[in-house]
Amino acid sequence: MVAFRDHLQQRSPSNSEVASSLKRLLTDPGTNFIVALSGEGASIGYAQVRYRHSLWVVGSEAQLDDLFVVPLSRQSGLGSRLLEAAVAQAQKRGCRVIGLNTNERNAEALRLYTRAGFTAVRERWQEGRQLWLERAI
Repeated sequence: MVAFRDHLQQRSPSNSEVASSLKRLLTDPGTNFIVALSGEGASIGYAQVRYRHSLWVVGSEAQLDDLFVVPLSRQSGLGSRLLEAAVAQAQKRGCRVIGLNTNERNAEALRLYTRAGFTAVRERWQEGRQLWLERAI
């Protein structure tokens, strides 16, 4: 997770904040981590998925919070395998939908998600694009 933060060229959260948040998330039954290890046992990628009940899907839905592969392990299919594992875990938990947020300029991620069947268009809203909006509070 620190490698992902550094890849994004962010200064926060600090290493200790990452460790504290990770400790909390690992005990949260609504959160799941999938970790990819190298042959030597080093962490080379991960996916974090959060689960919740939704009125709008009449059941559970999953949100892919993070999907990250270290640069040296990219272009190996690892991102696709992590994504497939996240979808499979969501299906096992009875989720009817899995969603995610990514930047529109992240062409590599958009290709991965589009190949896996993700789309920003929602039939439910007359084919309108789905947007993620946020506000710091």
